[in-house]
Amino acid sequence: MSSIRTNGNMALFLGITRSGKSVPVKRISEKWTRVLVYDPKGEYHLELGFEQANTRRELLDMLKAATGPAKINYMGISKSDFLFFCDCAFNWNHQKEAMIICEELASVTNAGKADGAWNRLINQSMAFGPLVVGTVQRGQEVDKSLLNSANFVHVAQHGTDDDAYYIAKKLGVPMEEIPREPLKFFQWTANRGIVVRGHVDFKGAKGKLWDDGTPRFIRASNGKPMKFNRAGRFDGVAYC
Repeated sequence: MSSIRTNGNMALFLGITRSGKSVPVKRISEKWTRVLVYDPKGEYHLELGFEQANTRRELLDMLKAATGPAKINYMGISKSDFLFFCDCAFNWNHQKEAMIICEELASVTNAGKADGAWNRLINQSMAFGPLVVGTVQRGQEVDKSLLNSANFVHVAQHGTDDDAYYIAKKLGVPMEEIPREPLKFFQWTANRGIVVRGHVDFKGAKGKLWDDGTPRFIRASNGKPMKFNRAGRFDGVAYC
C-alpha cells in the first residue's frame, strides 16, 4: 500500500461537440507519464498514440503490467464498463499517482449524486495525488458531486440559450459570458468566479506530439499564449 501523497486535483470541462473542450485535456495529459482514459471514441489512441484496451480483461492486463509510465485508453460502452474503469483507476492511482480522464460522462452518470466506484474515485482518491478530469456537453448532465468538488470548471461553447442559461445560473455568472463560438472558453472557480478567458489556437508552431500543429491557449486579456501545469491549471492565473 502506498503512503499518503500530495492532495490531488479535479476539473470539469463543459462544452458541445467540436467546441474544443477536450483539446486542453489532451494537452494537459502530455504533462503526465501515467494517464488512464475512459474514452469510448478512442480519440486518445488515434490522436495521441495511447495504448488501447477494448475489453475489461485487456484493461486489467495492461494495468497490471504498467507499474511505471503508461498511457492507456479504455473503450468501454456501458455504465458497468465505466464503473469497472473507475474501480481500476482508483487502484492504479493508489499504486502511483496518475491523471484519470473520464470523457463524455453524460452517457454513464446522472445529474444526481455520484454513486459506486465513480463516487469513490472522485471523493476518496484525492489523498493520493491524481488529477481527475471529467468532460460533458451540457451542464444539466453533470452530476452534483463532480460539479461541487471540482477545483475549477472549464466552460467552452454552448449551443442553446437554455444550456447557456443553466450553466450561467449554476456558476453565478452573466449569461453573456457563456461562450457561443467554437474554441472560446473561460475558467471558473468557486472562490473567484471567472479567473481567465481565452481561445484555442491551432495555428501555432509544430508540436512534438501533435502532428497537425500545436494547439495553443491564448489569453483574452493580453493575447499571449498560456501553458498548463501538471495540476491542469494555467501558469500565471490565480485560481484561489
